[in-house]
Amino acid sequence: MADLEQDFEVLENRLMRAWVHRDARDLRSLISGDCIFMFGIKPPVLLDRASFVVGAENEFACEAFRFHEVTARKYGKSVWFSGHIELELRLGRHEWKGNFLVTDLWRRSAIRRRWLLAERSLSPVESDARLSDAIRAMQLWR
Repeated sequence: MADLEQDFEVLENRLMRAWVHRDARDLRSLISGDCIFMFGIKPPVLLDRASFVVGAENEFACEAFRFHEVTARKYGKSVWFSGHIELELRLGRHEWKGNFLVTDLWRRSAIRRRWLLAERSLSPVESDARLSDAIRAMQLWR
C-alpha cells in the first residue's frame, strides 16, 4: 500500500507542477481525453479536459500547492487518490486560496498502459473538529 501511495503521489505532484508551470503538453500527457473535473462549489461546475487545459494555460493559474494526508487505494483496475491540498489559485482577477479535498480517479491507458487521470473532484474544506470527532467516533475498527 505504501508503494501505491508513493507512486501516485509522484504522479499527482507531476500533474500539479505542470499546472503551476502552465505546461499544456505535460497536462495532456497525464489527463485522459474523457476526463471530467468537478469543482465542489455552489453551484458545482464541471470542466472537460480541453477546457481545463486551455484554462490552465491562460487565466486559471495554480500558483502554489502542498499535499497533506494523502491516500491511494486500488479499486478494480483503477486507483483512487485522495488527500488534503493547500492551494493558491487565480482565476482572472479572483484569488481562490485555502485547504481543499482532492479526489482523483486514475486508470491505465489502453495503448501505452500508463496511468492517466480520469476524473478529479476538488472541493474547499470546512474545518470543524467537532464534526470530524463525531464521525471518527463511529469507526468500528478503533
